[in-house]
Amino acid sequence: MVNKIRVVVIIIKLTVVMSFLCVETAKTPKVRPRKAKQADLASNSVKQTENVPCSCAIFLTGQFNKFNRSEPPRGNPGIQMELMQHFPCSTMGNKQCSNRCLDAILKHLPNSPALICGTIDRDCFRERPYLFYQNCSPRWVNSNLSAGKEFCCQNDRPVRCTKMAAVIRQKLLIANSTTPNKGDEEQLDASDE
Repeated sequence: MVNKIRVVVIIIKLTVVMSFLCVETAKTPKVRPRKAKQADLASNSVKQTENVPCSCAIFLTGQFNKFNRSEPPRGNPGIQMELMQHFPCSTMGNKQCSNRCLDAILKHLPNSPALICGTIDRDCFRERPYLFYQNCSPRWVNSNLSAGKEFCCQNDRPVRCTKMAAVIRQKLLIANSTTPNKGDEEQLDASDE
């Protein structure tokens, strides 16, 4: 019986000592290597300087590479808006930003052919608009959302794609008929002699 009491007393003392050690280690600051501290300082400074508010843009398929998502789009966006709202720098924040962009861009959908053709500074044929957003960093991210509508622009104005296709086809036919074939060149050379 005395041995059982001694065992219980020893167990109680051990638990008290262990709990005391746990409390003391929780109070003492953890020492981290110098490299880890420098990395944290560098990442914090990047986060603070790049805290970009949610921005939206519409780029056409000719301005970005669908297969390489890390490559930024080229040229001017068709429509660009800065919403001046800061969302969390996480996947949920990016989702909130893209949804807010979608709501804001939908208002411009009826006038979109005139807006986009006037701002892209080039001609385009059957290009689809895609929604891009920026959240926390100044990098355009493709949301993969598209209106499904194709745009055709010529001289900064919207044109019907069927009409533009006919013009392109006619230009190609004219270009093919004016370039002499190899056989035609030989006939011209033979007639000169």
